[in-house]
Amino acid sequence: MDELNKVHDPEVEAPRAALQEVDLDAGPITNGSHSTKANNTGRDGIVDANEDGDDEDHEDREQGEDGVGRTAVRAGLAPKKKKKKSKSKSKRGLGKPTGFEEYYVDAPVTPAEYEEEKDMYHQSRTIAERIETAIQQYKAKRNFGAERKDVFDKYMSFGGIDTGAKMFSGGLDAKVLDEHNAAEIREITATNFVGSDKANIGKDSSMWTVDFEGIVKAFLSSRVPALFDYGTEKQLKSYTSIIRNFLNYLLHHDVCPEYNDQINSARAICDLAEKELWQVRQASWALPGDSNIACSTLFGGYYQGLYAGDQEWAKGMDLTIGMSDPDAWRTFKISLAAAGDDQAQRFADLAETSDNKVISSRALGLEVTKIIFADEETKQFYKDQVPDQRVLGKLRAREWKCPAWPDDDLTKEEKASAPPKPEEFEFWAEENLLEVCFVGMKMEATVRDLNCGVQYFDQVLAVYCSFYTFLANERMIGWKNPALTADAKDEAEAEAGEGDDGLD
Repeated sequence: MDELNKVHDPEVEAPRAALQEVDLDAGPITNGSHSTKANNTGRDGIVDANEDGDDEDHEDREQGEDGVGRTAVRAGLAPKKKKKKSKSKSKRGLGKPTGFEEYYVDAPVTPAEYEEEKDMYHQSRTIAERIETAIQQYKAKRNFGAERKDVFDKYMSFGGIDTGAKMFSGGLDAKVLDEHNAAEIREITATNFVGSDKANIGKDSSMWTVDFEGIVKAFLSSRVPALFDYGTEKQLKSYTSIIRNFLNYLLHHDVCPEYNDQINSARAICDLAEKELWQVRQASWALPGDSNIACSTLFGGYYQGLYAGDQEWAKGMDLTIGMSDPDAWRTFKISLAAAGDDQAQRFADLAETSDNKVISSRALGLEVTKIIFADEETKQFYKDQVPDQRVLGKLRAREWKCPAWPDDDLTKEEKASAPPKPEEFEFWAEENLLEVCFVGMKMEATVRDLNCGVQYFDQVLAVYCSFYTFLANERMIGWKNPALTADAKDEAEAEAGEGDDGLD
C-alpha cells in the first residue's frame, strides 16, 4: 500500500476514486462463486479479475476505447456498448432462389406486368429491341453466380449480342435516377445489348438472321466442349440448363412469338445435348481402344514406341499410355481370332512371307452408322479363353466432312459433277467403347488399312455429337471495322492537299 499511496496522478486518482464506491469485498465473480486466488493489481491500482477466469471475466478485464474497464461498465459508471447482431441468412440473401433451380417456374404475370410487357414486346418494335429488353429483364430476375454469368455471357456473345462493361460502373447520380424510370436505367446500365449493325436484323436488308436453333446447336456442340471442362454429368447439365432457362423466359413472356417454333426446337437441342455431350466426353477418354492401339503399336503408327512402362526409370510407376509390344501382339491375335472372318486367314498367309503392312493412311471425318456388339459365341470365347481381355465388337462408319474444314479446291467441272459416294469403314472396338458411342456420333481420326483387310484408328483427334454445327460467329466476336493508321491518315491528307489549288 505504500507504493499506491505515492501515486498522485490526477488521471489515475479519478478512476480509483470512482471504483472505491463499488462494493468489491466479495472479490471478482466467476460463474456465481468467489475466486480463491489473489487479485492482481495493475499499474494504476485498479483491481483486475484473476487470469484463470472464464471468458466472461476476461471480457470484464478488457479496456474500452475510452480507457474505462468493463468492471466500471457493470457498476453502472459507464454506458454499456451494444453488441452488433449478425444478420440472418435471409437478410443477407443466402438461401434465396437463384431462378436456376431444377423445378423453378417463373411466377404468373400480374395484370400490371402484362400491360407493361405488352408494350415492351409489342410486334411494332423490332426484334432487336425486344430481344435486348428481354435480356435485361431476364438478368434482373435471376441471381447469377460467377460461373453462370460466364456461360451466359459467352452464349450471348456467340449469338451476336455485344457484351461489355457497364457504362456507369461507378454508380448513377441522383439526377440520372430522378430523370429516368426503372426500364431506362436498366438500359443505361446494361452489359448485354444489340449492336447498331444488327438494328435491322430479321429484315431482308440485314446481313444477319435470327436463328435460335442454329445458335444453340453450334454453341453446345462446338463451343461448350472447347471452352468449358465438364468433368461430371451434373456440371454439363448446369451449362445446358442456363440456355434452356433463358429460352423458357422468352416463351413465358411472349417476347417474340413469331420465332416460338425455333425456340422450342432449341430447347429440344438442350435436352439432346445433355445426353450426347456426356457420351462424347466418355468416348473421347476411351478411344481408340485396345485393339486399335495394338495395331498402331505394331505397324508404325502413332502409338509405336510411346509405351515406357518397361523402362528401368519407369518401374513402380503407373504408366498407362500406349502398349508394350508383347501385349500388342497378344491383343492383335486375339482380335483376329474373335473376328472369325477371312481377315485372320489372310493375315496368316501374309505372315509366312512377312508381308503384313500398312497400305494406306489418311486423316478424315467419320460418322458412326452402326454399332455391332459381340454375339453370344464370341462372348463365350472370351470368357473361356481370355477372360482378362475386353470383349470385341465392331463399329461401322462412313466418311463425313467436318463443316469447320475449308472448302475443297475444285474446278467448275468437278463442282458440277455428282459428289462421290461416302466411303464405308468397319473398325474393331471393345464393348466398353461401344456402350458410349451412338449412331450419328462424328469424329476426326487418322485411319489406316492393313493389306490383310483390317482397318483401324491410328489416332482419334476429336469427337463430336450428332448435331455438330459450325458457325463463323466466333470469328466475329470483338470485331472492329478497320481504321486508318496514323501514317495512312497523313498520306490521305497529303493527297487531298495536292488537289487543292490554293484558292479561297
